[in-house]
Amino acid sequence: MPNSPPENVTLPVLIWGNGACSANGTLFGNFLTNVASYGFIAIASGAPNGQGTTNVQLMKDALDWIEKKAGTPGSKYKTVDTTRLAVAGQSCGGLETYQMRDDPRVHYLGIFNSGFLDMGPIGDLIGMPNESPETIGEVKKPVFYFLGGEGDIAYKNGMADYKGLTGVPKWVGNFPVGHMGTYAQPEGGAFAVAAVNWLSWVLKGDSSKESWFTGGGAQKAGWEEVDSEGLDTLKL
Repeated sequence: MPNSPPENVTLPVLIWGNGACSANGTLFGNFLTNVASYGFIAIASGAPNGQGTTNVQLMKDALDWIEKKAGTPGSKYKTVDTTRLAVAGQSCGGLETYQMRDDPRVHYLGIFNSGFLDMGPIGDLIGMPNESPETIGEVKKPVFYFLGGEGDIAYKNGMADYKGLTGVPKWVGNFPVGHMGTYAQPEGGAFAVAAVNWLSWVLKGDSSKESWFTGGGAQKAGWEEVDSEGLDTLKL
């Protein structure tokens, strides 16, 4: 979150799941710090430089925790607004994001370099979220997909999920840099720009960001295979 947020600025919430199911909460530090600087509180799974692996329970715990902290008078969390909340994650974190689909406190899902992946018994053995592609039919919230093009190992999965998702607003774009995106670049690179535009639009109601998704802004920024459906029905 910003070090000194203005008194009159409310801070929407992003709950973030790391790639590789990593419990290192600062693994996506460049990316998340940039996002937070635009007036959000971003909470990643795991301790700073933590070790081990994550599961969806950490996302649930983070949401419970910030709900208790939000609005506390005299605290740095006094302007946090948990009624404006998105969950997102990269790779394994994207699979964990899908597992938050039924939580009524979550309004938007962001899938970064990810997609449903049924690995059978191996998935259970290594501890990754292990749900079949058909599970996309259970997703009833708006989803935004930020993928890495055909060089992204999750490209086919993410694109299949996008096509299989029905009845809710959705958007997909590919920035052709592969599975690892631009998260480690200074300020998180192109993926951070996209995330800031997304969250500013859907959580802050910043209409100036809408054209990035609906008016060719993403394509001008180098995103490919951009498609969307139902964005005009979003309840901002």
